[in-house]
Amino acid sequence: MTFKTSLLAGTMLGAAFIAAPAMAQSAGSASQAQLDALAQQIQALQGQLTSLKDSVAKDKVTTEKKLADLPKVTADGGRMRVQTADKKFDVALRARIHMDYGTWVHKDNYTTDATDGFQLRRAFLGVAGTVYKDWGFEFTGNFAGDRGGASQIQAANITYNGVKNTQVIMGVFQPKFTLDDSTSSNDIAFMERSPINNIVVGIGGSDSRTGVGISNKGDNYFVAGYVTGNATGTTGAIDDMVNLLGRAAYQFYANNEGGAGIGVSGVYQVTPQAAARTSATQITTTASFGDRPGLRIGGNRTSLTSTGTISQIKGQWAYGADLGANFKNFWVAGEYYMFGADTEDRLPGTTTRNSFQDPEFDGYYVSAGYILTGERRTYKPGEWTGVKPAWPVGQNGFGAWELAARYSTVNLIDRAGGVAGNGTGEEKNWTIGVNWYVNNAIRFMLNYVNTTVDRPNGTDQGLDAVALRMQFQF
Repeated sequence: MTFKTSLLAGTMLGAAFIAAPAMAQSAGSASQAQLDALAQQIQALQGQLTSLKDSVAKDKVTTEKKLADLPKVTADGGRMRVQTADKKFDVALRARIHMDYGTWVHKDNYTTDATDGFQLRRAFLGVAGTVYKDWGFEFTGNFAGDRGGASQIQAANITYNGVKNTQVIMGVFQPKFTLDDSTSSNDIAFMERSPINNIVVGIGGSDSRTGVGISNKGDNYFVAGYVTGNATGTTGAIDDMVNLLGRAAYQFYANNEGGAGIGVSGVYQVTPQAAARTSATQITTTASFGDRPGLRIGGNRTSLTSTGTISQIKGQWAYGADLGANFKNFWVAGEYYMFGADTEDRLPGTTTRNSFQDPEFDGYYVSAGYILTGERRTYKPGEWTGVKPAWPVGQNGFGAWELAARYSTVNLIDRAGGVAGNGTGEEKNWTIGVNWYVNNAIRFMLNYVNTTVDRPNGTDQGLDAVALRMQFQF
C-alpha cells in the first residue's frame, strides 16, 4: 500500500467516525413519514425484481422452445443426419465401400487362368429418409461396376409406412428374399453369400430390382410379397420379365440368451425376359444357372460350373426353407432350395422337340460362427443383425473378433431335363472366415475358400483362394 493510499484511507475512516454521531442523531430524529416512504421504495424495488424474474423465466421458455423447434443435426457413426423436431422430415446420407483383394492359391485340374487382384465390390453413396412422417424414400448409386468404371442405380424408391408394422415399397429396391439375402451385405458373415443363395435370388430378387411390394413385420414374424421386373442396367431385352416373390419367417424362440426362427421363400417367373425376336410373333427366351465359387476378385470372371443356356423357357422358379439361431455369441444358419426352369415342349414354329425338358436342380448351405469377444450376431424374424463391438478400437478396446465357417453345395446336373454337359457339375464349397470389427463403421474380413466340382463327364476340378476385404459404412 502506498503512502497516498494510506493517507486517503485514513482520511475517509476519520470522516466516517466524526459523521457517525451526527447520522445517528439525524436517523433518530427522522419522521415516521420518511420511514414510510423508504418502506414504499423498498416494496417497489421488490416488485420490480419479481417482474424481472418473471420476464427472464418467460424469455428462457421462449428460447428453449425455439431451440427445440430447430432441426436436429447429428453425425452418429459418421452418418450425417438432419431431423425436424416433429420428426415429420428426416434425411440422412449413406455410404458403403467394400474393397477386396484375392488370389487363387491352388488349382486342381483347372487350366484356365483364374483371375487374381483387386475388386471394388461395392461403392454406394446415397440419401434416405422420411417426408411427411408416413412416407419414406431412398436414392442410392452404386459406383463399383468394373472397378469403379461404371455406375448403376442401386436404389430409387418410395415407401408408405402409415399403417402400423406395414410397409409398401415402389421403385428400385432389394426385396427381402431368403435369409442370406435379407441380411445386409454390411452384416453378412462371409465376403460373399452362398452360391445357392445367389442363384435363387438371381431369378427375380437381388439388389437394383425394379418392382413393387408389401411387407408386414411383428415382434416374432415377417411376411412379404413382391412383383418385380428387370434389374437396373439390364440391356438387350425386348420385353421385361415379371416375377412373383414371397417370403415368410417366424421366430419361435427369443429371450435374453438368444433367438431362433424358420423361414420360407419362393419365386415364380410369370413372364421370362425376351432375349431376341425371331419373327413378328415369336421370341427367344433363355435361362442359365450358375455362380462364382464363393468369391468375386480380379476381373470378376472365374466360374467353375454353369448349366449353360437353357432354351425356350416359359419361366423360372425356386422355393425353399431356412433356419437360423443364436445362443449368446454362437450362431448357426442353413438354407435349402429347389430351383429350375419350365420349358416349351417344342421349338417355336417347328415340330422339333426341345432338348431341354423342365430341368430342375437343388442346393443348400450350413454355416456357423462364434464371436470371441462376446458380442452377438442376433437372429431376428427372417434376417440377421450385425455385430457391434462393445469396445471399439481407440475406446479402450480392440474391437470384436468373429470366427465363421460355411459348407455349401449346388447340383447343376439333370440328365432327364437335358442338362449334363461338360460345364455342369456338383459344386462343393468350404469357406473359413475371420472378421475384425474395428468399430461400427469399419470391418476387415479374411476368407479362405476351397471349391471342388464333380463333373458328370470329364475330370473333376478344384480351386482354392484367399481373399481380404476392407469395409467402411455409415
